[in-house]
Amino acid sequence: MTVNKYKILLPTIRDKSVNIPIEINWDLLDRSDSIVEFEKSAIKEILNQEKDFEVARFAHAEDDATKTTDINYDFYFAPSGATSANTTWDTSYIVQGFNSQEVYFYRKSFENSFFKLDFYDTPNQINQTNYITTILPVQQGFTTSTQVGFSVQNIKIPKFKLDYLGDKEGFFLYWLKKRTFLNINTFYMTAKFFDAKSGIFVKMMNKAQATLVGINKFNFPPDIYFYYKVILNYDDFTYRVYDVVTGNEVGNASNPINWFEYLNP
Repeated sequence: MTVNKYKILLPTIRDKSVNIPIEINWDLLDRSDSIVEFEKSAIKEILNQEKDFEVARFAHAEDDATKTTDINYDFYFAPSGATSANTTWDTSYIVQGFNSQEVYFYRKSFENSFFKLDFYDTPNQINQTNYITTILPVQQGFTTSTQVGFSVQNIKIPKFKLDYLGDKEGFFLYWLKKRTFLNINTFYMTAKFFDAKSGIFVKMMNKAQATLVGINKFNFPPDIYFYYKVILNYDDFTYRVYDVVTGNEVGNASNPINWFEYLNP
């Protein structure tokens, strides 16, 4: 074992004492108390003792006239080369650029496509927040007869009727069960179509540009023509959809929620 030996020589005329400097730092004083407080705060936040994030399921409200609960979406696409003055928007994936075999056989270019509905707290695009997103897969929806190869087959079209039975993906909205954390019951819905064949999102609007009378077909109020208003009812956990332009309720079979492909200048 090796031991360091130190020899200290002191003059005989002085006091026999040695000053050994020891740093005293009080920075860590009561640090343990702070750690305890931090632990309490972290546990409290994780357990959400004061914030309730439980989610409730909201279904489409029953129609007052027909007493049905289904909600209907019609998506219209414009053919290639169309302009804002074109009035031939159609509920057809063929118009969007898919061929009948891609749709009928669910080729990857079609199967991976979908409609995306986003729900914002305000139509003001500067300070809005997206709180809910719903996906409508192309595997849902109505069909129409068309020529596929050498035979006539039924293929999907972008026209949806969602309800408790049958096609129901996208029928329910999931939002906070209580309004103590976020007191929001009104949302503004937008729509986009993801075209997996081209890899782009197609923006939709609630009116065909050709029908905009007295309004610039490209420079129009986006907070009006890109949204539908959705209001949640916390009494029975249902929702209703309203046309932002007219204020009328939409979504039933006779008055579906219409979305039209937006054409850039």
